[in-house]
Amino acid sequence: MRYYLLVCRSLTYAQRAQRALSSAGITARLVRTAQDTRQEGCGYSLKIGESALEKALAVLEAAGVPPRSLQTVLPDGTVTEGKR
Repeated sequence: MRYYLLVCRSLTYAQRAQRALSSAGITARLVRTAQDTRQEGCGYSLKIGESALEKALAVLEAAGVPPRSLQTVLPDGTVTEGKR
């Protein structure tokens, strides 16, 4: 199953984003971003399911904590940057 990692700029932003998503009824798990896929920063992401992506992005934008980047994790474990 495909899922998405919403890469946050800091642990604090990741926690704020997780609270905003939870308030909107979206389940998001706080995870460490793999070292080899990080571009810079702390390396915390929110893992969300495919069906919640568009709503999650809208909620985060409205809450003022948009993700720094988006990573797609395919069923075979391949990670791609910025794909929907």
